Amino acid sequence: MPAELEPRAPSPPTVSIFAVAHQDDWQLFMNPNAYHAMNEPQEKAVFIHVTAGDAGAGSAGPDPVPYYLAREEGALRAVRFMANAADPTVGKGAKMESEMVMRGGHGVQRYAYANAVVYFLRLPDGGIADGKGGYTPNPESITSLRLGQGATSGSVDQSARYEGWDDLVSTLKDIVEAERVAGSGLALHIADLDEDVNPGDHPDHRSTAFAMEDVAKLHPCAPLHRHIEYFTRTKPVNVTGEDYMIDVGTWAATASGLSDNHAKATWEPDHNAWIGRNYWRVQAPAAGCGNANTN
Repeated sequence: MPAELEPRAPSPPTVSIFAVAHQDDWQLFMNPNAYHAMNEPQEKAVFIHVTAGDAGAGSAGPDPVPYYLAREEGALRAVRFMANAADPTVGKGAKMESEMVMRGGHGVQRYAYANAVVYFLRLPDGGIADGKGGYTPNPESITSLRLGQGATSGSVDQSARYEGWDDLVSTLKDIVEAERVAGSGLALHIADLDEDVNPGDHPDHRSTAFAMEDVAKLHPCAPLHRHIEYFTRTKPVNVTGEDYMIDVGTWAATASGLSDNHAKATWEPDHNAWIGRNYWRVQAPAAGCGNANTN
């Protein structure tokens, strides 16, 4: 029997955290890990998007739908697609729940659908588009916050203002704590910070990973998955079979969210080059944790 057709052993009860900068990062660089973190009922996947991915437009812009909301719709469609692919009965009358919740003393947008949860912190994108294909650094970017170059950073929808790097990290810590489930393990997924392994990554990606490194210190028994990102386009396709179908479908759902909301579709060669490529390494739990990660 081909490997991709062999039945998988049931996964242990686990809450998997996928912390990324932009609304399309986990689909391109952390899938089908994301799908397999929510395709069984005892699992729960939490997707945290730290920036608005607004390219400097903030909450405004010339289009009927702000760019950051179009990108969010892409991420939400991707989550719904995966949930319905895992269990086709989910979509029969299911509604995606939406609410503004308090995390770390800040208002944060939270969505829930099936056994997936989605957060949008909506901090400014690290670059401001100059209209000529280039970008200038955003003075309120999370990288400026991390390096101490900016004292505060406010979300583009004015729902929160973060007073320094520690404030942002504390909010991420609170999100993880709020979404944990008693008796379930915890797994963390971030961008790989080793520039020899993951060269040329986006500053927003790296700053999000640096923040999550601090979160991970509180959970030494949780395996930490470090994903290669932009650099995967130089590597061979390694996602096959059903997983490849999920990868393509998830990305197609993402792209449709943008094109249906007046934004440039990302179903094009530059982005599609990452489809079918998924490379990561796992930092094992600390010594003494045994096989459990229910710290």
